[in-house]
Amino acid sequence: MRYLVLSDIHGNWPALQAVLEAAPSFDGVLFLGDAVGYYPDGDRVLDWLMEVEAQCVLGNHDAWLLALDRLPKEGVVLEILAWQRERLSSRHLDFLSSWPWQKEVEGALLVHGSPCDPMEYLDGLELARQAFACTDHRLTFHGHTHLAGAFLELSGPRPWVRYQRLAEGGELILPPTVRALVNPGSVGQPRDHVPGAAFALWEGDGITFFRVGYSLDQVAQRLAEEGFPAWLYTRLTLGE
Repeated sequence: MRYLVLSDIHGNWPALQAVLEAAPSFDGVLFLGDAVGYYPDGDRVLDWLMEVEAQCVLGNHDAWLLALDRLPKEGVVLEILAWQRERLSSRHLDFLSSWPWQKEVEGALLVHGSPCDPMEYLDGLELARQAFACTDHRLTFHGHTHLAGAFLELSGPRPWVRYQRLAEGGELILPPTVRALVNPGSVGQPRDHVPGAAFALWEGDGITFFRVGYSLDQVAQRLAEEGFPAWLYTRLTLGE
């Protein structure tokens, strides 16, 4: 099986379209959370995830949208989520509500943040060591940081952990003695200073990372149509 691995789409439909146009053929879709938030087209993203029967785990923005009646509507992030929730159908909400915090697919663990905590940002070696200690899985896919790359653990009496940045694409082959925490990067809002939509393909022991450009003018137009903040467009131009 060859899987298209996506994370952090955040309602950015033009970015997802670019991924689907560029991606090689695949057999299934793994989604690591945050379908909604930031950009206006969360409903279209959820429609597509349902259409392809993606295997999904819950992200923090997805969870916040579902819990809006218990959260203060303060700040741009929650205001955008409230705007999006008004435009989602009961079918969309039921679909989101069905997502677990973690899921196992063919021996790999899917989680949004960390195996230790789905809201935790895996952005350092010490946090990665803790994350490896929280799971027995050889391969874990996660998102949340919007940074494409992998933490690799070489097994032994004293496991050695290092980070491999893959913001510009590349291939990762896992030897039998290595465990990995793999982040495909963000489709909708990269934060590794490389603009474009990030995604990965997973097949066997190999994971290939991609970054594809697309017209940010389409996003700017959607933001203007719905009155969203212009800084959301600026972030995309800078990859941050």
